[in-house]
Amino acid sequence: MKTLSAAILFALAATPTLAQEEHCNDYWFARNQLFDRAGYCFSSPLGKAIFDNTGCIGKQVTLEPGGAEFVAFIKSMEADLGCNVDTNATWLDLPNIGMRMRLEVVVARSEFASGCLGWRGGPIELRVGPRYGAEVLGVVRPGDDLIWEYEAAQWPDGWSFISVHKDAQEIGMGWTNAYIDETFCTTTAG
Repeated sequence: MKTLSAAILFALAATPTLAQEEHCNDYWFARNQLFDRAGYCFSSPLGKAIFDNTGCIGKQVTLEPGGAEFVAFIKSMEADLGCNVDTNATWLDLPNIGMRMRLEVVVARSEFASGCLGWRGGPIELRVGPRYGAEVLGVVRPGDDLIWEYEAAQWPDGWSFISVHKDAQEIGMGWTNAYIDETFCTTTAG
């Protein structure tokens, strides 16, 4: 697992603009997903392409509880990275966009991450929302890497949001209330 971690770090260090672009795309998506869910009508080609304005109600919308603070966090991260997403484009390079669209709670990359690398425990169901009965979006399996790398405007007690990685690729994500026992991690990071 140390080889995998070193490979990821080397790849990010070798291509900082690619890592920065992915994070900027992530922040743009999360910020605008909050507005989309509030009924915002997009005018940019990118906003229309990603969110399509179905059910939009206008430009003056009320964000969900905690949404304004989350937007402020996202904007500060965008400013720190010097993000400048091309809103004239009609496509956003964000590999997990399909999973993100299905989530009940908007998430955005955190400034910090930690992980359980090489999970040796049993399967853990990941749900679209932090509630019992929410649709299962994915499952953590032995050998997967569990990463805590996202923030949310709403964070219900007893739930955590995990992204799942295999061979340095994000393969899943979702909410769980399962206890993650670190003794079942080959190693921990962060």
